Amino acid sequence: MTISSKTILPVLLLAAAACAHAPAPGSFKAAPEPLIAEGSAPFDERSPGTSRDRALLEAEKSAVRRAAELFMDETARGENYSLLETGLLKTPQLYTAKRKILSEGQDGGSYRVQAKVWVYHDKIASALRGLNLTGADSAGTVAAFVQTGTTDKAFGAAFKETFSRRTAITIKDFPFASDETLLSGPSPRLLEAAASSGADLLFSASASASSSGAGLNTGFYPSRAEASLKVYEVKTGQELLSLSSQANAIDSSAAASFSKALASAGELLAQSAIGKADRLAKQDSPIRVKVTGLDGLEVLEKLKAQLLKVDLKSLRLESYSDGAAVFYTVPRRTDPQEFVSAILRGDTLGLELEGVGAQEVSFSLPK
Repeated sequence: MTISSKTILPVLLLAAAACAHAPAPGSFKAAPEPLIAEGSAPFDERSPGTSRDRALLEAEKSAVRRAAELFMDETARGENYSLLETGLLKTPQLYTAKRKILSEGQDGGSYRVQAKVWVYHDKIASALRGLNLTGADSAGTVAAFVQTGTTDKAFGAAFKETFSRRTAITIKDFPFASDETLLSGPSPRLLEAAASSGADLLFSASASASSSGAGLNTGFYPSRAEASLKVYEVKTGQELLSLSSQANAIDSSAAASFSKALASAGELLAQSAIGKADRLAKQDSPIRVKVTGLDGLEVLEKLKAQLLKVDLKSLRLESYSDGAAVFYTVPRRTDPQEFVSAILRGDTLGLELEGVGAQEVSFSLPK
């Protein structure tokens, strides 16, 4: 008998419906928490059980995806979002403790399942941090560095090391920076990729080296390197800075000589940029939002959706455990009282204000 979506049958045998994936007790600090998720798969009349298992796996993926999106930085929903699909969602069983089918049945050409899935949200958050999908660790300015032209790593390494030692701007390695298609394309595409990755600035550098003398006659190879740098504000696309540098080197091989010259050019270019760094760095005033009394991940989802409607520069879930969540926010208006008022105006959960400080505001949800 074919069962429509209106007559999806509840599963009565709960023991048969549950499938545990729990690691050894004590493997994680936070207890797994449930999400109600749905999944579907093409219905195979020859193997209904296989259709059911595939639909259940899709429900499991949906639960892990929703938990992951709680911790993901909103700007990570661009090119880096694919890392979630190829990472966590490839093996969702690693991030779930158990699952229980609530209803299931055939719906036309599909088999649908609704399940309660317990997810290890702390393990998911840890995996996302490893994939650089949770956002910046501080309110400081984050820059993406891309290099076109010569692929010798000496130039980029020298620039980043020299620049990072003496400025508050953090240069992070983003996956798009090694995408040859983007690097060979127009600047607007690089800016879009930088924006999707959560960078504030884009450092676009190029460098080249060439021989500057006849090394064959002396056994040494003199070389000359030229480098340039353009710095863009990611949000507006505005060019903030344009610099260039030159350097010379000599060594017993052409390759070593080129590498030395490029490294010197990178160091000199960074020194020039350091003097301009103060006007490149943004001055944000972060406020942490602490909320206690949250009754599960589904309420946390609703809370994050509310906060996203507030006028913010950035928002990310910093931590969640035992019903307490801490969000890292950068409001566009820095007055904490105005910020609290904006949160409460859009509240539908029943938040109660517990405290207001310059760097943290706290709320609770009464039981």
